[in-house]
Amino acid sequence: MSTSIESKIKHFSAIFFVTNRNQVLNYYSKLGFWCDYEMGFVEREGLTMIFHPSNQAEAIVPNYPVHGENAVNVFAMVEGIENLYEEFRSKGALFQYDLRTNAYQMREFAIKDPEGYTIGFGESLV
Repeated sequence: MSTSIESKIKHFSAIFFVTNRNQVLNYYSKLGFWCDYEMGFVEREGLTMIFHPSNQAEAIVPNYPVHGENAVNVFAMVEGIENLYEEFRSKGALFQYDLRTNAYQMREFAIKDPEGYTIGFGESLV
């Protein structure tokens, strides 16, 4: 008799190609992310990204140059958005856009890394 196991997605990882993986990992480490320099993993509180080295410039494709500053590569819902914004600002984060309230009742900001990939962070006001 077989036992049925319910399917469940446990987490996901965004995968990005970069020309200088150590520079990118150093940046995220400075912002308080855990980094695995051998595998290229970056993680903080459930937000996981994987950075693979590439010597092909066309493989580096951040969203915002094509679709504007609001087009982030990854978006994370958070609690305590003002504290996170101030933490990143104090640690020298590069901002795609500063903390703001948008039309759909969300406080949000976005950072970008040295390769141009962007991560948006938002907190619902409703």
